[in-house]
Amino acid sequence: MSELTIIECTSPAELFRQYPGQHEPQPAYIELGLKSSTLLADYNSEVGGARPADVHYGFDRHYPIPLLTAKAANQAMERIRPLAERILADWEEIWDGNNLVARLGDDALAAEEEIEDILGDGSEDGWGSASLIAVWDLDGATNGYESTDHGITADTTDERLAEIADEIRTGLTESSGNGDDAVVVVDGLDEYLTNLRDNAPNDEDDEDA
Repeated sequence: MSELTIIECTSPAELFRQYPGQHEPQPAYIELGLKSSTLLADYNSEVGGARPADVHYGFDRHYPIPLLTAKAANQAMERIRPLAERILADWEEIWDGNNLVARLGDDALAAEEEIEDILGDGSEDGWGSASLIAVWDLDGATNGYESTDHGITADTTDERLAEIADEIRTGLTESSGNGDDAVVVVDGLDEYLTNLRDNAPNDEDDEDA
């Protein structure tokens, strides 16, 4: 058995991904790769929840989780490490008559059941609010006066727009009451601020008027 490697999340909101036209973020999961001996957290990149072949045939084990912050996801992976190691020590690749598939032994099956008990069914039940990425919609996060409040003009740089977005998210983070561990995302905020800048009158327009 190869030693288990945990691939940690490095960006606070790494598990958040919402595609254009979709009304909710992509579901997240923790993956145990039996062949690679790795444990990682990611979001499902397929709209509609299609499963890759290695998941279908059992070589990559997926355990659903809510939208956890990077810190919470890393802590969850560390917590289930001993159970994941038991699974790695008790599986085999077999031919089922049609395909090569992964088959877990009795101890691996018991360990997997414990992992599912710990992580839950992907809902937020049992997870503290500080462990979850707080997803705000654009209307709830903005007031329509950002151009005035932050001095956005046609000359505002991309760097300054990024700072303004951070300021808005920081304000929402502070209002959450979850302290430094809070992670806030506002889908569409960067595009919203860019549109304010791009539609702002410039000095030449003022002179022509």
